[in-house]
Order: sequence, then C-alpha cells, then structure tokens
Amino acid sequence: MQQKYTDEQRQIISRVMRAVPEDILSSLDSKQRDAIEMAIAVNNVRNDHYVDFRPVIGFGRWRYYAVFLLGKDRRKVPHRSNSLSIICKSIFILTSAFVLFSAAVLVLYLIKSALGIDVFQHFSFGIWDYFRDHFFN
Repeated sequence: MQQKYTDEQRQIISRVMRAVPEDILSSLDSKQRDAIEMAIAVNNVRNDHYVDFRPVIGFGRWRYYAVFLLGKDRRKVPHRSNSLSIICKSIFILTSAFVLFSAAVLVLYLIKSALGIDVFQHFSFGIWDYFRDHFFN
C-alpha cells in the first residue's frame, strides 16, 4: 500500500483485502488493486465530520450503538429523493409526537383517576375501570 493513506485507512484496506480470496487478489494487476484500495479508503473516512459521536450501550448480552454525525453533506443525492425523504421524516416525526402525546395524556388520566380526582362528577371514559380490571385483578 502507498503512503497516501492514514493508519486507520490502511488498517481498513488490509482487513478488506484479507477477506478477499487469494486467487482473486493475485488475478488483479497493480492498477486495479490501487483503484480498489482508493475506493475503500474514500468510503471509510470517519474524520470528515465536525461531530462524530458513536456511543455503544450494552444490555446484558446485547450491545446497541448510536451514531450522531454532523458535517457538510458531500453526497450526490438527487433532489427528488431529498423531497421524499423530508416527507417521510415529517410523517414519522408527527406520528411519533402524536403517540408520545397520547401516551402522556393517558398516563396523566390514569394517575388522576387513581388519585380519585373527578373533573366532571358522574362522568367517566371508563379507561380507569378497564385498566383496574385487567391489570390489578
């Protein structure tokens, strides 16, 4: 490998090249091999972001990770897919907000009912009775 790559890029390139069978690697000429190395290095750059936060959270035998990246968008994405992406994200955010709001109202209503607070006398939605019958008996 040439010296134009960082240590991290060289490690990634060597890891990928070790995964390729030896007979296929030997069939590549130096120009093809250099092109593959360049493609691997370009597509595995992690330090092009202003913020690169990748915490790992473990729960027993399961491990989850979250990635938060912030930086200039250098991808070549058509504008039509950006519009569709924005619509999908908006629908997801609105649906999530509605579900969270509904859950919060339900929890507050159950707390109010458990404390015996009646806002309107002789009127009930029946949610507390259903909850009490199914979860406390």
